[in-house]
Amino acid sequence: MFFTMTRKRILDCFILLIICCRSAFAQVGSSCQVKVTGVAGVCRIASDCPVVQEQAQNGISPTICGFYQLTVPIVCCETSPFAEPNDGLLPSRPDSSDHRRPGRPSTGHREPNPNTFLSQEEPNNPDAFVYPDHHQNEPVVSQRLSKSEQKCQEYSKAISGIVQAIPLVTHTEVVSVNVPKCDYNGVALIVGGKPASAGEFPFMAAIGFDSDNKVEWRCGGTLISEEYVLTAAHCTFTHDRESPTVVRLGELDLSREDEGTEYADYSVKNIIVHHNYTYPRKYYDIALIQLAPRVKFTKFIRPACLYTKSQVELPQAVATGWGKTDYAAAEISDKLMKVSLNIYSNSRCSQTYQVNKHLPQGIKSNMICAGELKGGMDTCQGDSGGPLLITKKGNQCEFYVIGITSFGKSCGQANTPAIYTRVSSFVSWIERIVW
Repeated sequence: MFFTMTRKRILDCFILLIICCRSAFAQVGSSCQVKVTGVAGVCRIASDCPVVQEQAQNGISPTICGFYQLTVPIVCCETSPFAEPNDGLLPSRPDSSDHRRPGRPSTGHREPNPNTFLSQEEPNNPDAFVYPDHHQNEPVVSQRLSKSEQKCQEYSKAISGIVQAIPLVTHTEVVSVNVPKCDYNGVALIVGGKPASAGEFPFMAAIGFDSDNKVEWRCGGTLISEEYVLTAAHCTFTHDRESPTVVRLGELDLSREDEGTEYADYSVKNIIVHHNYTYPRKYYDIALIQLAPRVKFTKFIRPACLYTKSQVELPQAVATGWGKTDYAAAEISDKLMKVSLNIYSNSRCSQTYQVNKHLPQGIKSNMICAGELKGGMDTCQGDSGGPLLITKKGNQCEFYVIGITSFGKSCGQANTPAIYTRVSSFVSWIERIVW
């Protein structure tokens, strides 16, 4: 009798072990949802998910699907057209008979870059991407963060927090997760855009000029530090050679006092235009405005990060501004607007903007081409100097400025994307002045 019961218990344990092993295999490749971002994903071995490795460097804990052999974590990996998983194969058990010494690390290996931005959707138009370069034969180099990247990490601490989360499987411990906390509501597919919400773009700046004892808000800009606003060079003067005198931060509606924000006006202490800018040419259209006094950060006033990579690896970006909402409109919008725009190759914009006296060298690499070829969505007059933005994967509250609204043709017209100054081409110049 005792022997029969013992054998039954052993059999039960064996069946349970088989079920556990099968469930681990079933989890790899199954659908899941990343709790931090809310996007769809696929369960994969952690080592096969570069996105999770990248997020871990930024302190973001993964969503756990389960464990293989009780020790190897299976994580929810965000789906991406750039991801190159190895078909979700489970790792093999090491062969105890193989006692070879570890070889030297391959020179083709590259550490995950925390500034890599991956698309969440398959592109409808391959021309909409500027694909990243892959230098597989480069030696491993310890990457030192630039000053702007260091400041970005510092500023980002205010827009994320640690919370206790329960993984998808019940037998694991509660984990600490770094989650975003801000008022960003996303952008539906300015001209063709929609109104922004209070606190949604806390880095947005309105640049004002004195005119007949009142302020005219003619341009936009981006707060990037406690003292400086990034804008377009052509926004630093008028045809009468007047310069901006005031910058407003934390504003949503320029005509109202009760829109739920707490704005602040700052005096213009100094204006630094890029030394290679020459009006009316369109090149080097970038400038910095120094504010006085130093800016105090709040829920509604907070800087954006500078995008430092030469390539933009997303098909779309967000533009914001108080510009005209229609090309025929007589005045600019009082309410801050946002619009989602496609990013195109510069060769596409070269078809629209041919060589002329203002563009003697055509469209250059330090420019970004963005818009909507179907028409209806664009930046317009009054949006100049404002940002073209992307958010960081894993933290939609962390905005990166990739471009500065520079020039275009008819706002929102079909086949006429606009041109933006490429911020990454000028990071060194910005860092020398700002920090």
